[in-house]
Amino acid sequence: MNSKTIIFVALIAVCFAQRREDIFARAVGPCIADKCQSRHTCYYGQCVPEGSAPPMPALDKSVAVGPCINYLCPGDAFCHQGHCYNNNV
Repeated sequence: MNSKTIIFVALIAVCFAQRREDIFARAVGPCIADKCQSRHTCYYGQCVPEGSAPPMPALDKSVAVGPCINYLCPGDAFCHQGHCYNNNV
């Protein structure tokens, strides 16, 4: 890879991280049973206004860290469809 390609890839990664941070800044609270109040959608365990986040990707259950207990997960993990996932998924 040449240096221009590396810089481009790094720039895309920084933009994506900033975008995700901006999305979470608009969150109104955690999802409960993968549900949110009206006009909000569940995105990585947080309720965000509809249209402010891309669709939630399908998560691979083989990378789940365990089941949700009362819709809760330990540490920085989030609950999605009954499974806990690390936030870096």
